[in-house]
Amino acid sequence: MRNPITRRRIVQAGAAASASLLIGPAALARTYAANEKIRFALIGIGGMGSKGVNVALDEQIMAAADVDVHHAAGSIKKIKDKFADAKIYGDYRRLFDEQKQLDAVWVATPDHHHFPATVRALEAGLAVYCEKPLCHDLYEARKLRELAKAKNVATQMGNQGHSGEHVRLLCEWIWQGSLGDVTEAHIRPPFNQMDYGSRDAGQPIPVPEGFDWDLWQGPVKAREYRSGIHPAKWRGWIDYGTGLLGDWFCHNADGAVWALKLYEADTCEVECEGEETNGTNWPHGVRVSWTFPQRGGMVPCVMRWSSGTYNDKPMPPTVDAERLAAVAKHPSAYFGTKGTAVSGWWMNDTRLFPESFMQEVGEPQPVLPRVKGGHEADFLNAVRTGERSSADFDYTARLTEIMLVGNVALLVREKLAYDFRTGRFTNSDKANALLKRDPRPGWEFGYA
Repeated sequence: MRNPITRRRIVQAGAAASASLLIGPAALARTYAANEKIRFALIGIGGMGSKGVNVALDEQIMAAADVDVHHAAGSIKKIKDKFADAKIYGDYRRLFDEQKQLDAVWVATPDHHHFPATVRALEAGLAVYCEKPLCHDLYEARKLRELAKAKNVATQMGNQGHSGEHVRLLCEWIWQGSLGDVTEAHIRPPFNQMDYGSRDAGQPIPVPEGFDWDLWQGPVKAREYRSGIHPAKWRGWIDYGTGLLGDWFCHNADGAVWALKLYEADTCEVECEGEETNGTNWPHGVRVSWTFPQRGGMVPCVMRWSSGTYNDKPMPPTVDAERLAAVAKHPSAYFGTKGTAVSGWWMNDTRLFPESFMQEVGEPQPVLPRVKGGHEADFLNAVRTGERSSADFDYTARLTEIMLVGNVALLVREKLAYDFRTGRFTNSDKANALLKRDPRPGWEFGYA
């Protein structure tokens, strides 16, 4: 029988290294008196951006920017009702040029604007909350991680499950050896998301009144306005969104990346199968597989993503059929030599499978710090205290980078080898050509 005290000490020592991505003080841009408000700018205030508005209403909103006055009308009214002097912009580049008394920026634009807005905020030395995924391209993920580290400001990505209890339980069970060696993780989005995001190039239609189409395109090469883009279908467009993989990976694969320490890998291989892109839109029915080498004490493993028509197709027969069938309906599953774990949407409802196995193992020994008040409150606390937030860019840029490696594979359709140390593919010039976009004139900031 193993010695539980010795085991616990070993686990705590190992977990401390992983927890270092989450804790530790940062230098404050300024100190806050009791009850002093954080001065916010909000970039994108319609749709998901309304969440940022609601958070910042309890602080101080200095300015906001959105390209669609109708879609953002409700948020604009909320802001102006409480902060009459807050300035509303169409172009957030002007906001950054003019607003010099800011502490933090909330970015909730479509994916292709995450980097241009966030890099401006970081260069200005401001704290940043950015919705997921962190950015659109691999160069951007690495640039934001490096810049956030250099500026030493509070950052947070909007993968809310990362602040929850259940993703921590998963990490602790796996790190404490409850599942044995985990050799495979399976991830998928909801079944009802097969038609999420536009799947075709649409038809030319008039630009809606009050919508600045040129500003909305931002760094992307200009095209005529078409149906199936704004306000809800842009995620399916290669130029603007990151597809189903980009939308759900940062939620449902968070547990695999964190618990299996995939972010520590020096290299990975990635390949895909299924529906191909039409040249303008992301495919839906695909399977993407990442193969990771050993990472410290973690054995080599495979992470598999299935979406669309592949949701109902069996995985490769590397996991025994009985366990595979039993957990097939869960958004994420983790297969070890001793047992299995599953998680729900946004990493909720993590448990060991079957129930008898969970009862046998019991609760894991807590080794990770818990988040108080929720994901957004965690960011506000980081701004005020200098403590690191739970999902800061040091971790979430790595999470996003792994996802984006998969998206490149979806476009290239070759088995690719990626080097996380250099940020390049070692076997494909075609893939390396997709690392970084060439921005339109006027949008070069951060891309040089």
